[in-house]
Amino acid sequence: MARVAPSWDFRASRLRIRLSYDDRVTVPEHRPPPPPRGLRVLFGLPAVGRRWPGGVRSALAFGVPAIVAWVLGFHTEALLVVSGSFAVIYGEARPYRSRWWVVLVAGGALVASVWLGASAGRVALDLGGTGWSQLVPVAVLSLIALVASYVVAALRFGPPGAFFFVLVCAVSSYLPGAEISAARGAVCAGIGVASALVVAMSGVLWDPRGPEREAVGAAVGSVEKFTSSPTPSAADRHAAAARLHAAWAAVYDAGLVQLTSRPVLVQRLFEAHLEFAAATAKGADPDQVVDSVSDQLPLARPGVVYRLRRSLHRDSHAASTAIRVFCAAAAAGAISVALDLSRPDWAILGAVLVLQQGPDRVHGTYRGLQRLGGTLAGVALFSAVYLSPLTGLAVIVVLMMLQFAIEVSIARNYGLAVTFITPLALLMGTLTHPGAALEGIVVDRVVETGVGVALAFAALWLLLPGAFRRALRWSDGRVLRLTAELLTVLRTENVSAARSLTLRRDVQFELVGSALAGAEAAHNNRRWAHRVWTRHAEVDHLGYELLAHCWTVTDVDRMDDIDRWQRRVDAITEKSESPTLG
Repeated sequence: MARVAPSWDFRASRLRIRLSYDDRVTVPEHRPPPPPRGLRVLFGLPAVGRRWPGGVRSALAFGVPAIVAWVLGFHTEALLVVSGSFAVIYGEARPYRSRWWVVLVAGGALVASVWLGASAGRVALDLGGTGWSQLVPVAVLSLIALVASYVVAALRFGPPGAFFFVLVCAVSSYLPGAEISAARGAVCAGIGVASALVVAMSGVLWDPRGPEREAVGAAVGSVEKFTSSPTPSAADRHAAAARLHAAWAAVYDAGLVQLTSRPVLVQRLFEAHLEFAAATAKGADPDQVVDSVSDQLPLARPGVVYRLRRSLHRDSHAASTAIRVFCAAAAAGAISVALDLSRPDWAILGAVLVLQQGPDRVHGTYRGLQRLGGTLAGVALFSAVYLSPLTGLAVIVVLMMLQFAIEVSIARNYGLAVTFITPLALLMGTLTHPGAALEGIVVDRVVETGVGVALAFAALWLLLPGAFRRALRWSDGRVLRLTAELLTVLRTENVSAARSLTLRRDVQFELVGSALAGAEAAHNNRRWAHRVWTRHAEVDHLGYELLAHCWTVTDVDRMDDIDRWQRRVDAITEKSESPTLG
């Protein structure tokens, strides 16, 4: 496609966009993205911005109440607090105006996971506590993994994903064996949630606009990278689009759009959005000058209900991810019980950690290898702590350091994060298995992790083998359907009408999903992806070019070339239905 180099001229608060084609370049998008480099995935440490503030918050959310509880003599409760303190991680990078709510929701889910895990453990204990009675917590853990992984994938949350809900449920399933009731465990987790909320919101005192400013800065940087590159790629465009989408969500969540006057931060993001639209325009007159572009701000991301409902389809990425997670978790737990292994929950955690983000086969295989390598390194680290003379407050400090390390590393290298997650989980487990032999802990952890990873590999390669094909067709189909619906609305409404803006937002959301589905298909089966990539690229171009075209129409005008766009939609739809593309 042709790249448009925009230049800006502000006059009387009106934006004037000159679309220049002097340095026209063709973007090579006719091939699927190349497969990831193994060494880079396994050992790379990509830049992800500042993570240490979040790491400090994660450590303090657990450490402060745990130390207070320990000093007051509540030694057992001090370690149980960690289950709820994980809630602070889910609020990271969110504007403070909405962060408190996210932390509370995540915290409520963590408390519920603790209670469910302990209740399942009590039932298993009443049934004998060994052998097939362990299938009760296995079933509960598998169901929690199913629901949590679906919600996280449908809402497109990043790390840490669903793992911590399954982790606290797994640890809590052994609380009854230590004479700790479900209610007591839930109350301790609730204290951790309260601490997480206070710590998560503390930054509002010195930098109340920090999260949304960082989101806008990331979006502007991605747009600049896309527009300044002599050969911008589809990956660059999708990265810019995703960052813009996230930044608009941030400024809406922060309440900046509702202000009577437009803040500088919002205007900066709006200018970047217009620059992105100009750069993705195609087919305009080389001398075109748009004197009065729309001044209407785009809407935020679709709501939670919309995102959860749209993924309730067998072909969606979230649905296939949740099915794989559930089947692998249930099978791993059942095999562990059948083999009479001591901790089937570890096998479940091994499978969930590999599959929870819905990786493609290539990335999932690398993640499984990272899981195994990180587990080996993690049990070595745990052994050092276990054999050391550390007790009491020193153990709490170690747990704080591990939480800091997890938050800092989880978005950079999965294997490194597992190195710290493993001793954290094992130290939490010592609460319910005091005095356990180190050799038994290490051997069981390695063996059951191997079982979990093996089942994760089986789910990746054997379960729902055609899911990536269906997901790409489904995602592209949603782009086409919403594009057609937008064109229908634009026949009677202007581009800034409420329904038009809603559909423009939804088309953008689906374009990001289509890009993710395309990358997954390319990594799963590159030969098949080559066959369908031309059609996929046409869907991608159509969506972005129509959205860009909407920005060149003033608020009060209607599009006068809808039939031309409709013909493109019909042509691509007809091609998509061709049996040769199955």
